[in-house]
Amino acid sequence: MAGVTNWLEGENPFGLTAPPDWWLQRLFDFDHMLVMFPSQKSKQYILARRRQHTAGLGDVAMLDNKHPDTNFCYRHGVLPINMPLKPNGPNPWTDASIADVIAALRRRDTWAYTGGVITGDKAYAAADAVVEQEAALARQETRNLRDSFYHRGRDAWRSMMARIGSRSKRASDYHGVARSKPASGGTTP
Repeated sequence: MAGVTNWLEGENPFGLTAPPDWWLQRLFDFDHMLVMFPSQKSKQYILARRRQHTAGLGDVAMLDNKHPDTNFCYRHGVLPINMPLKPNGPNPWTDASIADVIAALRRRDTWAYTGGVITGDKAYAAADAVVEQEAALARQETRNLRDSFYHRGRDAWRSMMARIGSRSKRASDYHGVARSKPASGGTTP
């Protein structure tokens, strides 16, 4: 993998294959600070970003840390992004997979909401955008729950009306029902 600088070699207990150069290049083109490496704890890839403006994971935070992926990030000066990439199928490296990763990273990008370096009021703009997104998700969940209860209530009402004989329309009115023959052997009315 000559020329690709965003793949970090390390212990690979699950034998995960390195992504192809073109996949890593597209990730690099999106953000040259992003890196990937195979997890040492589970069968997945870890996406991380090189430190730029922060001290990263400090010595005090690492005192009692026993997680091998976090230790790997500390040794290489990168900060993990909470977005594990799990290999799906025989070839997880497709145009669609890199497009999904880049789309997910764009949705999480605070610079997209602030227009650059976060200073002063721009920090509030990013926080407000995140709060608004969470509120929109909560409104959608509430709407879905209300709709679910509405439909269940209507179904329960129709069921109760059918059981007590108060319904004027039955499925049998539209689709016909096989009628049983009378015990006397005559015809059914």
